[in-house]
Amino acid sequence: MWSYGKFALASVFCFLLDPGEALKCYTCMGSNNEDCNRQGSKSCPSYSDACAVVVGHESGVMKSCSYKSFCSQANSQGYRAPGVKVHCCYSNDCNMTSSASRLPGLNFLLLLCQLLMHGWFLTHG
Repeated sequence: MWSYGKFALASVFCFLLDPGEALKCYTCMGSNNEDCNRQGSKSCPSYSDACAVVVGHESGVMKSCSYKSFCSQANSQGYRAPGVKVHCCYSNDCNMTSSASRLPGLNFLLLLCQLLMHGWFLTHG
């Protein structure tokens, strides 16, 4: 007969063997939230643990897989381009709706470049 301790140990072992499913996020660029969402959601790479929304005033909406450390940095003083709004969330397809307000286009492009470069260094560094 199984004791509680053996059951708990077996449960933890099974949990460690199961890699689980990857986080799913809307990954798109569009002129507005609805236009972007038409492109659908995708499974994120294994390093992703967040979904992000970046909104620009004239350049539209960008949604992507991201990670918590980027979200923290993007919303801290000194890292974020002035006026740029980044919203992050942490469950499947949570970035479908955008709570970020529209912001100037140049700042949006600068933040997009930072996001892409930071992600590249995480996967190739």
